[in-house]
Amino acid sequence: MSFVSRIKPHADTVMGIDASTKSIAFCIMRGKDVVKYGEIFINGANISERILDSKRKMRALKNEFKVDYIVIESAIMVRSAAVAIKMAYVFGAIMGELLDNGAVVKEVAPITWQSYIGNKNLNKQEKLDMRKSFPDKSASWYNNKSREMRKQRTLDFFNTKFGIALESDNVSDAFGLAWYASQNLTER
Repeated sequence: MSFVSRIKPHADTVMGIDASTKSIAFCIMRGKDVVKYGEIFINGANISERILDSKRKMRALKNEFKVDYIVIESAIMVRSAAVAIKMAYVFGAIMGELLDNGAVVKEVAPITWQSYIGNKNLNKQEKLDMRKSFPDKSASWYNNKSREMRKQRTLDFFNTKFGIALESDNVSDAFGLAWYASQNLTER
């Protein structure tokens, strides 16, 4: 790695986005200060209407704030190819709007920012403890419980750090992305 490739880009304002086919959760930060956060719900009777609605709502949000650097959570495992395609359509609409403003847009894997805030995958002992507390459950139940526990850890982390009362795990994920970008990927 050369010296030039290790220089962090300058960014006054960063935004973290956790998107799905149903909502766009976001957090905008300047340095360590939270500027705005929330969850915008995407409306539409079919995927075409949802793509258009997500595009319009993303345009309105990006025009409200000058954001220099944007991180969007990369999509991970999806059980259905049809859902993956619909997510790709919505992500494309969102990213198209964001790129139009000249901001840098990067994807970050969930485990990257989660590990950064200390919320790594459950270790062997935590998994054993969970199985003791909840015996005789299916493998999928344990996977869902593990995911739920990690989502709660993220909520707790940001509620404590910023003295707020986030309720949406989508918004807390957007906080995680924005925090990771502001502290690790950019310089102010």
